[in-house]
Amino acid sequence: MLTSQLQKIKNTTNTFNKPHLSFEAQLEKLKNRGLCIHNEAFAIKKLSHINYYRLRAYFWLFQHPKDSPKKSLFLDNIEFRSIIRVYEFDAKLRRLLFGAIETIEVYVRTQIAFCHAKEYKAFGYLDKENLSCDELVFDELMQEIKKASKRSDELFIDHFQKQYNTTDLPIWAVVEILSFGTVSKLFNVLKTETKQEVIKDIPINIQVFQNWLHALTIVRNICAHHSRLWNKQLRIPFKIPSKNALFNPLRKIIKIVDIDGEKVENTYDNNTSVFFALSVMKFIFDSIGEEVIFKNELQELLNEYHEVDKIAMGFVDGWENLMIWDDV
Repeated sequence: MLTSQLQKIKNTTNTFNKPHLSFEAQLEKLKNRGLCIHNEAFAIKKLSHINYYRLRAYFWLFQHPKDSPKKSLFLDNIEFRSIIRVYEFDAKLRRLLFGAIETIEVYVRTQIAFCHAKEYKAFGYLDKENLSCDELVFDELMQEIKKASKRSDELFIDHFQKQYNTTDLPIWAVVEILSFGTVSKLFNVLKTETKQEVIKDIPINIQVFQNWLHALTIVRNICAHHSRLWNKQLRIPFKIPSKNALFNPLRKIIKIVDIDGEKVENTYDNNTSVFFALSVMKFIFDSIGEEVIFKNELQELLNEYHEVDKIAMGFVDGWENLMIWDDV
């Protein structure tokens, strides 16, 4: 009852009054804003398949700036089909990254379970003394594990609980039901020597890898929720290994920007870009000896959508010839 009453109060203060628009009306709105529509049937079909609100994230990239008197209007000669091309590229890019991150995710789950169980046995994670965290963090982690166990519909959980008369799971089962974000938290609370064992094949320090895991969970979630990725600046910057020369060419990127009508070269940090995330994945694959055709798939995608702005994704000139992108 209280929830219903609160919602009624919210409804009376809500100032949103935009009307529902048919697909045809959505198309007219785009035409009125200067978007070139050469095939109206094609445009209607796409609008009926892809939510206008989702496409709006791509429209903004082809419109005048928000501080311009022409805001909401499209730049000259922008075609609807060109925007759909960028949308399709982004969807394929997300699928590529999602699969790549899955490979890394499975590897990390495996290493955490193996290394911790080797030292502390199957249920050692239930003892705070076998981890490195305070009581509050430990309790929160245990609660997340319990919730994941209750939510999961994996047959092995039901089998294990009936077979051994316990609701606790061995760590090699636990890592398979946790979200990637919680796996990242689990890695963070491992003892230092366990962390070192987990990443023994990856030549970076623990703090960098902890950051990479966190940043990769952000990228994974963007992919999983089908959000715009291709030119996004990631909210968690990837830490750059200070003593690894492979990453030096990736640190900065030069972009041409319009300042008061003048084209100016600006230099930006590049470790929040999609390209930096891709490079981190490639580095991890090579380090653990994972045989993937990641680079070839990426090149094929970029060739298929050659018009997509690679600089907006953080790609540096001659990226495919950088040592970090060499075939190993």
